[in-house]
Amino acid sequence: MKTLFLSLLSICALVAAEPAKAPAEGRAGRLLEASGVKAEFLIKPDRHVALTFLDAAGKPMARGERSVVVKVDGKDLALEPKPEGFVSKEPLAAKEPAPIVVQVRTTADAKPTNFRLTLNTAICGECKRAEYACTCAH
Repeated sequence: MKTLFLSLLSICALVAAEPAKAPAEGRAGRLLEASGVKAEFLIKPDRHVALTFLDAAGKPMARGERSVVVKVDGKDLALEPKPEGFVSKEPLAAKEPAPIVVQVRTTADAKPTNFRLTLNTAICGECKRAEYACTCAH
């Protein structure tokens, strides 16, 4: 019984010490993470979209051969390549909420990885982030 109690206590201590998984430190966008892809999707104050690729430590990294397609409400968003990702050429339309699909290919012939989110820039009352990037469990 004592061994079981100490084991459970050790597990609880490890879980409590593990930091919550959140977007890269100091970033306000939505963390997109799947096999081979880690990126931040950010809607800037001027409503332009920025997609920045991140390394394992959450620091910006080179875009490499990756390609991205962003569809907002079913329409492609024109993107301009940058060294660490992509930025939209035009600001997002004012219509909210709207569905967003982000499709990332690690190479031209690779199978795409899709991410779905909702365009909603209202501020969450709990985490104080934009709703599209909210980290709360609601």
